[in-house]
Amino acid sequence: MANRKRNKIISIRLTEQELNFIKNKIEKSKLKQREFLMKCVSEKEIIVKENGVEIVKELKSIGNNLNQITRKVNSYEIQNCSPYLNLIYKQISELMKNWQ
Repeated sequence: MANRKRNKIISIRLTEQELNFIKNKIEKSKLKQREFLMKCVSEKEIIVKENGVEIVKELKSIGNNLNQITRKVNSYEIQNCSPYLNLIYKQISELMKNWQ
């Protein structure tokens, strides 16, 4: 413990509601509590995007669709992939619009 650099403690009192609010933000940020609080006090912007996991899943499925189209184009199963690519572009645009 003598060699530990971070050996100072700050203690604060919170209401149950305040504590739950902070815990919720920490959980959404996917950061450790100390990392989250250090970012807060160092005035670095913390951006929490709602539904991040769902959006990543959707992007992965769009990527899989794109890979399938690429394979079919390379094997000459489809000649014109423009309609498929336009659909993927629309899906990605919609995701970006909803997430901003």
